[in-house]
Amino acid sequence: MASYPPPRFSFPTPRSNAPAPRPGNPPLYSTPPGTQSVPPVGKEWRIRPLKRGDRDAAFRLLAEDGWVVAAQEQEAVLSWVVQHPELESFVAHDTLSYGRLYAMITMSHRPQLRLGGRVASIDLFVVAPEHRHKGIGHDLIAQALRRSEALACKRVEMLLSEKRDERHAFFESYGFVNNGNDLYIRKVPPLGQK
Repeated sequence: MASYPPPRFSFPTPRSNAPAPRPGNPPLYSTPPGTQSVPPVGKEWRIRPLKRGDRDAAFRLLAEDGWVVAAQEQEAVLSWVVQHPELESFVAHDTLSYGRLYAMITMSHRPQLRLGGRVASIDLFVVAPEHRHKGIGHDLIAQALRRSEALACKRVEMLLSEKRDERHAFFESYGFVNNGNDLYIRKVPPLGQK
């Protein structure tokens, strides 16, 4: 099911005691029907698809992790990523600020003959240092793994550096194993089988 950003403005219903919005002071975001209206207790973030409007925040997050993309290339690159049919990109954002990004994950998926099905590859996984160890990374990887299952991928791959760090243990805790070439792989069970 597609997830859409909340509308920019909400207007009180006849049952509401809230004052009408004033020009220059829009009300807080309203929530589309069928979606969660408040974040789970204790969580200061929400997960949603990456959008074109995330350009500045997304490239700032990447730069903080050492991945600097030239300003003149950012718009085109983001457009390709957002529109590509075989790419899934999600961000964790502040519940009170749709544009304040804490983390991001991108996962490509494609058919592969030797597997007899689709393979997914986590191409990017970054969590801002001040937001690590809070569960944000867990929520992002869980979203990516749910999508890989929904896409009927046979496995998910992740390339990690040879030098072990906390990322290795993190991905291993989700069932990824090193295949001997620093490529970490996680098999995805068919839908309905766990």
